[in-house]
Amino acid sequence: MTETTMRPLGLRERKKLKAMRHIQDVALDLFDRDGYAHVTIERIAAVAEVSPSSIYRYFGTKEMIILWDEYDPIMLSAFDDKLGAKDPITALREVLTEVVTAAMFDQDERTIRRRMTYIMEEPAVRAGMNRQADEMALELRNTMARHTGRDPEGLELRVVTAALISAFLEAIAYWHATGFRDSLHTIVNGALDVISRGLLVE
Repeated sequence: MTETTMRPLGLRERKKLKAMRHIQDVALDLFDRDGYAHVTIERIAAVAEVSPSSIYRYFGTKEMIILWDEYDPIMLSAFDDKLGAKDPITALREVLTEVVTAAMFDQDERTIRRRMTYIMEEPAVRAGMNRQADEMALELRNTMARHTGRDPEGLELRVVTAALISAFLEAIAYWHATGFRDSLHTIVNGALDVISRGLLVE
């Protein structure tokens, strides 16, 4: 793991992270039992024994309870670290190996699969993921611009970030569609292979 991913959290950060994990777990249990559309934030708050305002403060919307992933800022920071010496695809591969394989799936594979079902099957959550992807693309463009000196609004970085984000989104959609048969790490690596070589006719 990189120094960034290993940075210890302060007490306040740990408490917030624990609370958000708990709320997400409670929400997933309620969604599994009663259906996503039939569960309100107020009900999640009651079962989780927190106030609705706390849920809104932590997540903002109901769909973000599902979409929230504690590893997103870790991966962005690690990607930033690696871009100083690596091309974007190599940097992303290494981040996925370190964070996705070593952290996410060692600890939370079941939770990630549960979340993925709602992300793929609930229109409101899918729409939220697309908005989140747009925000992520902007962050990636700005990160790569800092390392390359290129215009973050220029065509080149727009195309590169769109390709990386689209590859990841299609990889997770394929992972879900195939019943989580192969590891997400393997599938994402395969998607990055396609970007690296292009669509060549053999």
